[in-house]
Amino acid sequence: MVFNTGYEAYKSWLEQNTSMTDLTSIPSLRRLTLYLLLGRNYRVVTEDSTRTKLLLTYAWLIDLYNKASEQFGDDWQLPLLTQLLQSRSSPDENNLAFWLTGLTKKTADNDDVSQQNLRAFLQHAVEHCNRLFTNVDLSDFTKQSWLLLMAGAATLNIRGSQKSKVGKALERVFLKASLTLLGLEYNHDFWTAIPSDAEVVRETDAEVETRRGRIRMDMGLIAQGNPEVITDKVNRVGRNGIVVFDKIGARSKTAAQTAEQLGMKLIQIRHSQPLTELYRHLSPLVRTHLNEPPQSENELNTWVNSLPDNIFEVPTN
Repeated sequence: MVFNTGYEAYKSWLEQNTSMTDLTSIPSLRRLTLYLLLGRNYRVVTEDSTRTKLLLTYAWLIDLYNKASEQFGDDWQLPLLTQLLQSRSSPDENNLAFWLTGLTKKTADNDDVSQQNLRAFLQHAVEHCNRLFTNVDLSDFTKQSWLLLMAGAATLNIRGSQKSKVGKALERVFLKASLTLLGLEYNHDFWTAIPSDAEVVRETDAEVETRRGRIRMDMGLIAQGNPEVITDKVNRVGRNGIVVFDKIGARSKTAAQTAEQLGMKLIQIRHSQPLTELYRHLSPLVRTHLNEPPQSENELNTWVNSLPDNIFEVPTN
């Protein structure tokens, strides 16, 4: 198979460097959690990882293109797609079948392009491309342009997947790590990923036992472009509840005003001390004596590194 050699090298590199390419691995989530506790922008770390995976993917696609062109000539796309449809077994190879047509899987679903008509779609796209470059007298650029089309689809796929997957995983482990660092015990003093029920109509990220019952916590790694999401979370956690977020704009007053009216706590991560803010809010409410957070980066780093690996494990369901 044309794609096998390049893919195996690509896959091997990814597997051997998970801390750089897999942001949901335990070492990666531990590092990202520390970044958040330090009040830093975790996207600095995720962007390095995303860029790394993109560059490795581009290298794989270039190698694939060179080998396919050598074996099949100018009309290499359809034979390669045929191989993929017959033999693909990994998520990367599944994605490649769609990238070859210039689409992501999500875009293909929106366009009603299924596996059954993927060959017909690719045939039409190749013919369209050939006519276009012939008409504008740029035929020499046809092959390279198709490679860029594949790379563009791969970029959209990887960036979208990384953002969604990492954000959800980090939200789950950050609250668990923070509450554990303060001295609360998981499944005794606090619980995470609480499903909806008759009392709470939407899933809650965490609940903490207090002297008077439980308070709810929600987290959203939302930057300043989406303040309405934070306002929605504020309306859901109830009195003394907590909403942890990355950052909202200075002029986004609705969330802060709503929080004040409802008697709940907003904790901004960026340029702040979220663990200290959490400690101050929970100390007078919970039954357990809390650990006072360290003020130095080195000590906080030691605290985070002392947490067991299972704190940073993300359920597969």
